[in-house]
Amino acid sequence: MGLFSRKNKYDEIEKWRKKIDKIDIKIVRLLNRRAKYADEIGKLKQELNLPIYSPEREKQVIENVTKHNFGPLSDMAIKRLYERIIDESRRLERESAEQREKLEQIYKFKDGNVKLLNNLRYLILLLSLSLLFYLNKNLFIINTPPMKLEIIDIPKNSSFKYVLETLSERGLIRDKLLALIVSKVFGYDKKIKSGRYILSDNLPIAVVINEIVNPKLVFSVTVTIPEGLTAKRIAGILKSKVGIDSVKFMSLVNSPEFARELGIESNTLEGYLMPDTYNFIWGDEEENIILRLLEEFKRFYNDTLKIRTKELGFTIHQVVTLASIVEGEAMYEDEKPKIAGVYLNRLKRNMPLEADPTIQYIIPDGPRRLYYKDLTIQSPYNTYLNKGLPPGPVNNPGKSSILAVLYPEKHKFLYFVSDGKGRHVFSKTYEEHLSAVRRYRKLLVSKKSEKN
Repeated sequence: MGLFSRKNKYDEIEKWRKKIDKIDIKIVRLLNRRAKYADEIGKLKQELNLPIYSPEREKQVIENVTKHNFGPLSDMAIKRLYERIIDESRRLERESAEQREKLEQIYKFKDGNVKLLNNLRYLILLLSLSLLFYLNKNLFIINTPPMKLEIIDIPKNSSFKYVLETLSERGLIRDKLLALIVSKVFGYDKKIKSGRYILSDNLPIAVVINEIVNPKLVFSVTVTIPEGLTAKRIAGILKSKVGIDSVKFMSLVNSPEFARELGIESNTLEGYLMPDTYNFIWGDEEENIILRLLEEFKRFYNDTLKIRTKELGFTIHQVVTLASIVEGEAMYEDEKPKIAGVYLNRLKRNMPLEADPTIQYIIPDGPRRLYYKDLTIQSPYNTYLNKGLPPGPVNNPGKSSILAVLYPEKHKFLYFVSDGKGRHVFSKTYEEHLSAVRRYRKLLVSKKSEKN
């Protein structure tokens, strides 16, 4: 395919994506309008003392939408989508009903106190009016316009006291005590959700609390995971960018049971955390993020690649393991198939792979320059001491490295060494290889002399 033809294809993709974006905006607006209608129905049901859940009506809705479904989505797909929509509408009705009931309880409580303290009715009336004025002013109405926006991070397992302290310090609530009391009364203190929020100052307390209990907008973070990183380094990136618990993340990655639950025939998920650029919800669960990375791996490793894997006589795990070594060796994409070919030639001849990335994986302070003593470390991952592939991947390889293993360059090279410029010199015999190594070392000495 020519350069201009590829550009036209990319432009066409972008055109379709823009159309999808416009449709998504309309869908969100229609869903919110539908939710408002459902909430109004919920109010009427509450007045008529009718149950929120109406299986007959939900069945009618499903039948109606599937009747008007003309594809390409299947009726089952439409049914699943509307079951989720109906579930969210029912949740909205239920929560709105609970809030209305709690408000009614508060007002009944106040009315009861007025009757109980009939002799002090004038004083209580005055106090009630003053309190209502104060509550209304602070909880619901603030005439001061917003002056600034603040990004607030609420870590997982945060106490409600910590949340109020944070909001107060950032100038987003004026009365911590009032916020605490109201939250206790309504049970909001137990519904706090971790996440990243954008809030403006001069908002009523009720609005601020409702936003962190029932967020309308989810703050997403774009994270790029480069090819060739270990799971530990990926955990560090996600901790910094998304706010995950890196210890819990690694515990899941290293769990054989968790790996097998996800359909991975390995003791860990090292190698299967597909590098790419993702949009994550800040503060999302570690398990959800792992599932997203693994989902991308499974999407890439399609049936065509699985068939090719069997043709080569490998398992997926073996392909990913070798791809991780290729990823660790290659700086340039065009060298990956040739490097993969070298390792495959060595495997066929039952030669040790002698792959530096496997040593980098087992040293505690890597990645760094390797020394001869590192090559003697006793480990099943040491491919200088052990023939064949290591037990598993030594990093998380990118798509191009996996493809390089599945579609390697056919040649007779058995060795390669750096040329000192990021690429490699490939050799068919050990003598040729030693000559290339001497040239490389000579180049290093020359560079060192120039620096001095």
